[in-house]
Amino acid sequence: MNLLNHKQKILFNKALELHNKGKFQKAIILYSKLIKRVNNNFDLLFLIGTAYIQLGKTSNGIEYLKKSLILKPDNVSAHINLGNGFNSLKLFNEAIASYDKAIEIKPDYADAYNNRGIALKEMRRFNDAIASYDKAIKIKPDHYFAHNNKGVALKEIKFFKEAIESYNKAIGIKSNYIEAINNRGNAFKNLKLYDKALSDYLRVMQLNSNYDYILGKVLHLKMFLCDWKDFDTLSEQINKTINEGLKATEPFPYLSIADRPSSSKLVSEIFVKDKFFKASEIQNPIKYFHKKPKIAYFSGDFHNHPILHLMMEVFKNHDRSNFDFFAFSFGPDKNDKWRNEVKKYFFQFKDISKISDKEVLNYVKDLEIDIAIDLTGFTSNARSEIFTNRIAQTQINYLGFPGTTGLEYMDYIIADEVIIPKENFKHYSEKVLHMPHCYQANMRQREISNKEFKRSDFDLPEDAVVYCSFNNNYKITPHIFNAWMNILNHVDNSVLWILKTNDIASKNLKVEAEKKGVNPNRIIFAPYLTNDEHLKRIPLADLFLDTYPYNAHTTASDSIRMGVPIITLAGNSFASRVGSSILTSVDMKELITFDKENYQELAIELGRNSIKLKTLKDKLRDMLVKSSLFDSLKFTKNLEALYLKLLKIK
Repeated sequence: MNLLNHKQKILFNKALELHNKGKFQKAIILYSKLIKRVNNNFDLLFLIGTAYIQLGKTSNGIEYLKKSLILKPDNVSAHINLGNGFNSLKLFNEAIASYDKAIEIKPDYADAYNNRGIALKEMRRFNDAIASYDKAIKIKPDHYFAHNNKGVALKEIKFFKEAIESYNKAIGIKSNYIEAINNRGNAFKNLKLYDKALSDYLRVMQLNSNYDYILGKVLHLKMFLCDWKDFDTLSEQINKTINEGLKATEPFPYLSIADRPSSSKLVSEIFVKDKFFKASEIQNPIKYFHKKPKIAYFSGDFHNHPILHLMMEVFKNHDRSNFDFFAFSFGPDKNDKWRNEVKKYFFQFKDISKISDKEVLNYVKDLEIDIAIDLTGFTSNARSEIFTNRIAQTQINYLGFPGTTGLEYMDYIIADEVIIPKENFKHYSEKVLHMPHCYQANMRQREISNKEFKRSDFDLPEDAVVYCSFNNNYKITPHIFNAWMNILNHVDNSVLWILKTNDIASKNLKVEAEKKGVNPNRIIFAPYLTNDEHLKRIPLADLFLDTYPYNAHTTASDSIRMGVPIITLAGNSFASRVGSSILTSVDMKELITFDKENYQELAIELGRNSIKLKTLKDKLRDMLVKSSLFDSLKFTKNLEALYLKLLKIK
């Protein structure tokens, strides 16, 4: 800064002090005054560009950094900051070029390799990203950022154990490295090591109780373990934080915590605003005029998964003489029979799991898709951000995520009159489309084992009333479990048959039963079976007790298919009304309850009255013949009619 006079140096030092204190806007004002007085000063151009990027005005920052590099092309920091600016705008090729230039000037610059890895990871070039992180680590073995980022890339390719090793190295270097601790918790959760995941999340909360989404993560993991000691306290804290517009929980875990559709909408909107990059220009829908409309399904679940168990025959029955159907898979390729079969039913089936959102956008836009359906939403393997740049004329949220996405560019959500009655439309950012019957697609036939099962095969008493609930543990709240224990206490010689997911949860459920005066031996756990064998064992139960506020979904239609009635508790949210929709579709509304007292009374009454229970089962058997619930051909025609109606609207 030798070109500055005394007064200018005083002004520069004041600007630099503000900059270092994080007061970027005030620093920029002073830098700008100096720029007008001192032409072509590299330092000023570099600092004002850096400050703009730190302020979030990235495009301005990039322009100043480019000018600074004209004056001093060998400045490594300017190349790095320029790359960071490109990274934030998702201009990853440009970012990598900047990092490569920095590395060319300074080959031993570990940070450049680390940042380059971040850009490669965002482009879903995970192996290349890992190689770049490895170079950073070779240069600087204690580069904890690179160890953590390597773990993130390894997790993306499902190398969870190796990811944990990287997180361990990062934490070993910096014991309170909160991002690595949180990420390790995520990897433990993927491995279903729920106790270890919870331990990490609790550590994160201890380090920073306001860490993004940590409240929801802690409670969700506790629910996997059926550890309810702080359930009400954490639930209240989450709802309070949501109402303040803060990041308390991710959208999916909230579905099992509260029956508050207005709050669920807010949770999704907060999440989208935080996580999703919004293009500077609003993408308006383009109207195409194809003789054969192009319909595209996007999913992370094109394999042996409940979504495909529901949708397979829809894909099979689609009218390919009047539509062209496309599938885009961003989940794992498990090369199982489900995936191998579903591929046959599309004009084109493309795996996009290893290409960036921008590449997906360019590819799909060239296809001129009329309607794009997101079958995953905010569940595992989600890539809903693809839709923020409008990849189709019409975009639909369906089936995978039972709630609103909060996405400005998600036009519709498919439901039915039971799932989302008109008075609840206000809780959805999408316009609501009603199917004429149950919103849930189903296969007409499912593969069912030929094995002959007896109750004794599963330690079930032959002469007992067997209540069952085959939902995941995270759907079981202490309040619904308390209702189940009340039911057992009022029905002699009854047992509760629950899906076994982990030993800690099983132990905790038995402890909770004993607290409620129920012999723990009356809680019987169903081991994991293949789908065909699980379906075959369902009729060993007498009654299915639904969870609340997150009802059974595929599990509910499986139970109905196998002739086991469901008692459901209906709420206001999408997730809490699925049981009601399914029961309505088979004309079994008498099994829908609207408060816990009636839910318990009905379960007790049917448990005590074998004649009434048999009458219900006989009615269900008759209704299954008449109902359209498993008429996949009729469902598909109704869905296609809905698509055609939307195309006319546009």
